[in-house]
Amino acid sequence: MIKKQKQSVKNEQINNDKTIVLDYDQPLTKREDILNVYKKYLGTGCEIENYNGKTIYVYTGSEIKEYFLTSSITYLGNPHPLFKKRCQLKQWFKDFYNEYKNKPNTNIRLIGIYHYNDIILFAEFNTDDYLKNKCNSSAAHVYSNDIYQAVENGIFEKIDKNKNHITVVAAQNFKQYLTGQVKGNSLLEIFKNFNARFPFNKWITAQEAISEMKEAGWAKWKETEWAGWYLEFLFNKFLEQEKITEIVYTGNKNKSGRLDFDLRFDGGKFYGDLKSSDIIKKDAPGNDQKNVLEAISSNEKLWYIIYEHETIKDTSRNSEMAIMRMELTGEHYEIGGHISYKERMKHSVRFKKMAILELNKVNMNEVLSEFKQGHQPSGDARKPKFLIKKKDIDNYTILTYEADENL
Repeated sequence: MIKKQKQSVKNEQINNDKTIVLDYDQPLTKREDILNVYKKYLGTGCEIENYNGKTIYVYTGSEIKEYFLTSSITYLGNPHPLFKKRCQLKQWFKDFYNEYKNKPNTNIRLIGIYHYNDIILFAEFNTDDYLKNKCNSSAAHVYSNDIYQAVENGIFEKIDKNKNHITVVAAQNFKQYLTGQVKGNSLLEIFKNFNARFPFNKWITAQEAISEMKEAGWAKWKETEWAGWYLEFLFNKFLEQEKITEIVYTGNKNKSGRLDFDLRFDGGKFYGDLKSSDIIKKDAPGNDQKNVLEAISSNEKLWYIIYEHETIKDTSRNSEMAIMRMELTGEHYEIGGHISYKERMKHSVRFKKMAILELNKVNMNEVLSEFKQGHQPSGDARKPKFLIKKKDIDNYTILTYEADENL
């Protein structure tokens, strides 16, 4: 049995039932224990090789010889958040990589092993990101939610905020993963396909977007926060054109008897919300607190799909889009007269990136904070909402996309 490291700090650990506890790390430290784990999940063909006095774990399951540069995943340490873990990168990893990378029928993988009670997970860190181009850092980072996602889905892939590629795999899927036979969450593939068609990197004026929505009969074409409604318009159009049934858009429909979110996933198993957010803001408005808490309590998770954009304010363009909107909605404008929504109107936006955040029982308390939003025009207090903090959201992102600057 592996002993707990009492000298460390209690931090977040994930159980097989997807519950979270605060406990000490349980790293595998003896090479015999690590080798036995590889043998258990890969079968025959696992052995140890020596490299300048260092241990290399090797698997020969086919014509490819797999070299595993292996470390344990443990808490990063004070003063870092309890959900932030690391895989220690040893300097000699890069030496081995440079010496062996061009050998035929050879594959080198940078592997972190997470162990807690009866859970074993393998995390692969892309060698191009961590060894080939830099290796400036002494650690690769993993978050509690990365581990949670692998426990729930069997495999989890992401690109973190530093553009590092990370894959976390449940032990029972590791052998199939090595041969490319394990697939991740199919719902994420739908958003990848949508992103391929979405007008990233293009300046979109209010006139273009509002006119397109009006012409299509979109119910919310008159709304002043047109960028968000245009995003929803394009996503709904995509779902209809592709005949996608796994995601149902309900954003501009009657939500009587349902929670107030834009999307229902997988036959109503959980909810999601589309958000358009200015890229320079550190936070994005969330939803009514009661709805958020109920969605997570009832369905275990809630997705926020955030598309971030650069913004040109209409006040810097003589309010031409606010005036245009008035005319389209039948509100006549006279020169020098009142301009409706003058200060709030966006002239143009250019979408640059997106992220899907999953809020669940493991991470929700860290990502949400209360949004102080004042009162309704009538003077009544608005329903309290949560604010989504963009800072340090690697523990919540399950998909990211950033537009190519060269396009």
